[in-house]
Amino acid sequence: MWSIRNVVVVALLLVLGHVSGQEDSLSLQLVEQPVYKVNPWLSGSIGLIGAYTNIRGIPKVKDKPKLSLEELGRITSEGVGWLNRAGLRQDPQRREQAHRISDALMYGTASLPFLLALDKTVKPAFWDISLMYIETVSVTSNLYTYSPLGPTFIDRYRPLAFYEDIDLAERQSGNQRNSFYSGHVATTAMGAFFMAKVLHDYHPEWGNKRMWLFAGAAVPTAVVGVLRLRALKHFPTDLVAGGLIGAAWGCLFRSCTAAGKTGCGFVRLC
Repeated sequence: MWSIRNVVVVALLLVLGHVSGQEDSLSLQLVEQPVYKVNPWLSGSIGLIGAYTNIRGIPKVKDKPKLSLEELGRITSEGVGWLNRAGLRQDPQRREQAHRISDALMYGTASLPFLLALDKTVKPAFWDISLMYIETVSVTSNLYTYSPLGPTFIDRYRPLAFYEDIDLAERQSGNQRNSFYSGHVATTAMGAFFMAKVLHDYHPEWGNKRMWLFAGAAVPTAVVGVLRLRALKHFPTDLVAGGLIGAAWGCLFRSCTAAGKTGCGFVRLC
């Protein structure tokens, strides 16, 4: 698992960490003046409160009522749309391996923004960006746990519940009601796209090449999505929704405002 994480980290650093040998005057100006202005008390408070509420909420999400034998008997592939049928054509024997690898990639990618300390342009503002990222993690995780978009309000059977050759106790678990949306994919996308957005904002001298940052961020997001499909955890639409939500918060959520502009103090779509 660690070797896979190291490969992902090195690959993304090669894509995302390339720095042009020539820095123009705008780049030098950004080193002196941070791109973001962060309120540490606000960001820190949101991060701490969000961590507490999420720790309290996740067990409740997973502790839904067990699926009865009658429920399982009513589950058929006929109720699954054509776009999601891929979730019912996986190899159950490979699900545990896919689950373990997806965990490693999710945690590894979610940790990538802390490697921004290695970028000499970003480094002077690394503390503020770290607080901003912790706040982003807090809001993204609580969106999954408490919002109407997440499994607290939406019951959708995971693909695993459809596989009759899997152990009955596992199929009956209340957690099998939590297919929509994929928290793993959302978390992966959040970390990757947050890092891409910060590098994009701090390196205008890269010009149009900065768009490759977001292409690079989509790679681990897609890989984790495929792995969660193979792990029988989610249908394709769950994965797409998780990717879009995670990427949106990774790019758009800001507890700060661009330097020199009027800010709203909490969220800025920048």
